Amino acid sequence: MRRRLLLPALSLSTVVLSTVVAGCAPLLAANPRYVTDSGARPQGAATTSKTPEGPPPIAVPKKDMTWHECTSRVFGDATVPAVPGVILDCSDYDADLDSLGGSAGTVSIGVVRARLATTPADAGPIVMTTGSDIPTSHQLPVWLQRGGVDLLKTRPVVAVDRRGMGMSGPLSCVSSNDRQDLLDQAQFLSGDDQVANLAKVATSATTDCTDSIAPGESAYDNAHSAEDLERLRSTWDVPALAVLGIGNGAQIALAYAASHPTKVARLVLDSPLPLGISAEATAEQRVKGQQAALDAFAAQCVANNCPLGPDPKGAIDGMLAEARAGRGAGGASTAGLVESITTALGYPRGDGLANTLSLAGALAAARGGDATALNALSKTAEDTRQTDGQFVNRCDDSVNRPTPDRVRELLVAWPKKYPQFGAVGALSLAPCLSWPSSPAPAAPKELKVPILLLGTHNDAIVGGDGVAAVAAMAINAGNNSRRVMWQGTGHGTLVYTTACALPPVQGYLTTGKLPDTDTFCPA
Repeated sequence: MRRRLLLPALSLSTVVLSTVVAGCAPLLAANPRYVTDSGARPQGAATTSKTPEGPPPIAVPKKDMTWHECTSRVFGDATVPAVPGVILDCSDYDADLDSLGGSAGTVSIGVVRARLATTPADAGPIVMTTGSDIPTSHQLPVWLQRGGVDLLKTRPVVAVDRRGMGMSGPLSCVSSNDRQDLLDQAQFLSGDDQVANLAKVATSATTDCTDSIAPGESAYDNAHSAEDLERLRSTWDVPALAVLGIGNGAQIALAYAASHPTKVARLVLDSPLPLGISAEATAEQRVKGQQAALDAFAAQCVANNCPLGPDPKGAIDGMLAEARAGRGAGGASTAGLVESITTALGYPRGDGLANTLSLAGALAAARGGDATALNALSKTAEDTRQTDGQFVNRCDDSVNRPTPDRVRELLVAWPKKYPQFGAVGALSLAPCLSWPSSPAPAAPKELKVPILLLGTHNDAIVGGDGVAAVAAMAINAGNNSRRVMWQGTGHGTLVYTTACALPPVQGYLTTGKLPDTDTFCPA
């Protein structure tokens, strides 16, 4: 029996490096200070000093868009309660389909502005993007519901949905049969070569989508999404943007900083991904993050009378084995079960413990024959992470893809390293094998503003290794960074540990200066 269940998202990522400082309050400086002779000068000589120029101000739009109130709609679409006092306004603007390649046409970009009645009218907005991971218009209400409303006391936040997703004119180009087979990773098709079966389905989906969006089949990548931000800046007629990029949104922000270095007022990168990372490295970093999130889930569940019993990972292993044998709970495919679990870990609802027990309860009920709650998780995962727009955007961003034979090698190797999620992670590389290749945007050669980096140890969406690579990139681009590191579980440090992460973010947004030290936020 076949169910509508999930294919792992194709996200991007890179190498590991962790930064720790004790306590939520900063302690040790990230960069030591050295004694120099920079202050020495000949005695009696005239001295002059010049105050270094700071980053551009976060300006109020001179030419704002036409907004309409949409509070109930946006909170309802995100399935979270509305936050008292928060006002959400919706609008859209047109961007060139392919300003980089010259193809004619436009795309509609949807935006949501969050504010309070008391938000200062003379405060410039923060531009928020989550890229292809999840529509920004869905993540914004979750963040506000969890405490992000405190930022609205000082300035509005404008969420920008990536082209082809959410409120930005979503794409619909994959046939229903192909979509189901992609979600199931072709598990239920006949034959012994799942890679070949999945690649065949991917070729069909690729043909349908490229035909549907031609001549813009290569216009849904990070570079074009960055140009959508530039169109927003020019529409507003402001000198520069303050950008908060989360996950893939951090890549878009980096691409924007590379192509428009003088147009960036602030750069906050949460759960960042470096530009140009290979598809294989991206997938492996994501799988490592999933395994780390599962470990944290299991430990917390066991400590709190886990509905899955004393060995939650063993229980999940049993469910995955049943799914591989075609007996998944509720008819779930292996990929569908994995996607349900990892989406719940990546986008938790309620506090950490409540989400853990809710997920464990849904899995325990499914083991007992009642898949109602698990099917609801599967539907949420599919709607959140597996739209046609995400398929197109992720494939456009996928670079240095492996061959089918390499995918087969990983299908053998990764389950040994990552027992629960390795096989599905390897197969996640197949859907984009036939997509037209395009170059990744270049990393910034010169950063005009410092970067505030946020990272999560147990990130089931992109993994937790990207902060180190982006910090190194900042050094190569001639600027510095500070880090806010959280040892918890979820995709978006600022979203899920707002109380700890927001103060350094607010300080940086206000002054343009980085904190003196890194910050460590315990789970």
